[in-house]
Amino acid sequence: MATDNTDDSIEDESNDQEEEEESINVKDMLELQMAEVEMLMSMYPDPNELKIEDPLALPLIRSFLDGNIKYEYLYSRVGFTAYLYPKPECKIELVCHLPHEYPCVKPEIFIRASLISKNDLRQLKDDLDAYVMTMERGDICMGLVLQWIEENASNYIHDTKEAENKSNSPTEKSDEFVRLWIYSHHIFSKFKRRDLVDWGNELKVTGFSMPGKPGVICVEGYSQNVEEYWYRVRRMSWKKIAVKEKEQFHLGDKDLKEFQKFSSFEEMVFDARAGKGREYHMDLGKFYEFLQERDLGWIFSLYFGVEGKSTTN
Repeated sequence: MATDNTDDSIEDESNDQEEEEESINVKDMLELQMAEVEMLMSMYPDPNELKIEDPLALPLIRSFLDGNIKYEYLYSRVGFTAYLYPKPECKIELVCHLPHEYPCVKPEIFIRASLISKNDLRQLKDDLDAYVMTMERGDICMGLVLQWIEENASNYIHDTKEAENKSNSPTEKSDEFVRLWIYSHHIFSKFKRRDLVDWGNELKVTGFSMPGKPGVICVEGYSQNVEEYWYRVRRMSWKKIAVKEKEQFHLGDKDLKEFQKFSSFEEMVFDARAGKGREYHMDLGKFYEFLQERDLGWIFSLYFGVEGKSTTN
């Protein structure tokens, strides 16, 4: 076993970003989103080209815009997958989720491509992120993003046979097992909470997320899948996000299950208690017991700077 004590944190461009987002007129943003999605659906009318993730999201948003429901009942957001072919033999899946504040905040974009090597795919993702960062906030951009992928993605396809043998699928195996312990200043957003669990299931990793203030995420599995999970998480909007601990194990001839502490990825809630505003805090005694049951109690002091105490003590 190898552990890596680290605190490579990532912060927003401004600690005031959440306050700025609260001042955004969400209704105006959703109007722009609806117009953009209608435009994209006309550009890509075949469901094999563009697939809306949740068919109920659009009518629900329209119901809010028409004044038929209140915002607090709007539990959906726009998500879609576009299927692009920069080369006939290479399919790229671009998965997009639009926060309610988009286009005043960045869209959440992820790329899958089985015939692009791991390194080339990472470079493609980074270059696309850099391109999105050049765009003015408040301007819809997904049409331009899809156009950029169609025009540039072929530059990242260097050896399709080698890439095919090194599939980028979420079940990709490796010789390394990794467990990441991630700290967030807080996790409140219902969409972040949903994505954290959905990505865990999609990428075949195990662990948990604990919402509230602070937020705790533990993710474990094959190293490639854990790295992809962390790649997605750190590109979300956070006040602060950091890897507090990284555990690595060489699998050798052993089975993955021998190293796993969890059987699935799920959200854990421990007697949440209300705080100021929308804040809430977990019962840390019960959280410590949860860790102790899995021989992970030592991690508690790494997060909170004190030794854990059971609620039964």
